Amino acid sequence: MSFFSASSYRTGMFLLVFLLFDTSTGDIPVCTPSSMGDNPFCFPTDYNKDLIPPVENSLQVHVETYIFEVSKIDDISLTITFELYMDLMWEESRIIINESSPAWGPSGTLMGSTNFVSSMWLPDIQIYMCKQFKKRQIVTDVAGLIIYKNRKVLYTVSTEVILACPMKFSAYPLDHQTCKFLVGSYIHDDTQMYFTGTYDHDIENQRAQQYVINCRELNYNDTYIYHANRTFSQTGFQVDLIRRRTPVLLQVYLTTGLFVVVSWISFIVPPEVVPGRMALLVTLFLVLVNIFNSVTANAPKAEGLTAVEMWVVLCIIHVFAVLAEYAVILKLIQNVKRKESQERRREEKLKRQAEKENASLLNLHPNHAPDHQCLVEGDGETSLLNNGNKDKPPSLQVREAKAQGWRVLRQMQKDMKNERSKQTQEHVDRIAMYLFPLIFIIFNLCYWPYYLFFIEWL
Repeated sequence: MSFFSASSYRTGMFLLVFLLFDTSTGDIPVCTPSSMGDNPFCFPTDYNKDLIPPVENSLQVHVETYIFEVSKIDDISLTITFELYMDLMWEESRIIINESSPAWGPSGTLMGSTNFVSSMWLPDIQIYMCKQFKKRQIVTDVAGLIIYKNRKVLYTVSTEVILACPMKFSAYPLDHQTCKFLVGSYIHDDTQMYFTGTYDHDIENQRAQQYVINCRELNYNDTYIYHANRTFSQTGFQVDLIRRRTPVLLQVYLTTGLFVVVSWISFIVPPEVVPGRMALLVTLFLVLVNIFNSVTANAPKAEGLTAVEMWVVLCIIHVFAVLAEYAVILKLIQNVKRKESQERRREEKLKRQAEKENASLLNLHPNHAPDHQCLVEGDGETSLLNNGNKDKPPSLQVREAKAQGWRVLRQMQKDMKNERSKQTQEHVDRIAMYLFPLIFIIFNLCYWPYYLFFIEWL
């Protein structure tokens, strides 16, 4: 049941404005029914502000909260700051009412001095996980006291409340947080005092925050707390904070994802173009590392890696894997060149041995020695051309024919090895061209459902 309708709330706020200029002072009026005169109300002489007002069952305290702004949400200190009006209403059964007094307004209300507050019984409320409760002051406290004919008392105050909020950032920036504004009694359990409440939020004048703010009713289990074998009543509201994702999606996810896609272009660059392909991959790798450092510095702290940090790390690993694939191709090219170098040295050694053997055979057959000899080098091979006398010993001709045949065979083997090496390099690039995009797609299919849905369920 609500004690404070919207119309009476506006009336109370109107009276609150006049309270700022109220200069009345003094303690609460004390009298007896026979001596109260024209006073609209007074308190009995035996009034004790330390005792809870006597009621038939437990005392109902109604809390109405009007949030005119959530001014700050701090991901570092894990706090949320409310700018709000808080109204407390309860029944003070000990008040003596003079219903015939003309001081009562048409609505049956009377504005009391806030100086009475220090001499009256007030609910011993606490706000769960409240770090700061700061009443606003201009000339005096921005607060008001309204007394109703039916002995209801309304105490309203304008305040700034800083509330600790247990935030978890494992899914940042795909996270959403829940903060609870809980009001209850510090010492009185539900057999002595129980709380009801309503709330409202001025969404139209709410300044932009990094979250979309939505206030809603508490779950039933949050309306009470069990402690020290006693049950305490609570009221309040719950604030759901859904992070605005567009800035991070554009600044981090889009750019790093495009860098990964650009790294696939290296698969169509010929492996022999080492400066171009290597410069592309190394540049992408270093830029991603720099983005990771920036993300880590700006992201809120979590128990492990946040979602955006995990994304950037896996993008770095992806580009590094592309770089490693090119390193494998360079290793294949290096192995081919090393074998060619070894083969060339072996051929040169065989040539020198053959030249020595030919020279020794010519010395044994001087009649067949050529008038003039010259060495002609071409296609990596050295040929001996005879000028003048073309006659050679038969054994030398057979040896040269065999040597020529071996040279042709080795050249064919070398060409086949080079062709197989190029085919292997192209095959590796072809496999990588399809494998890496497939891996990235599978990663996205796992990443987004996990951080958008599954991690919240956990």
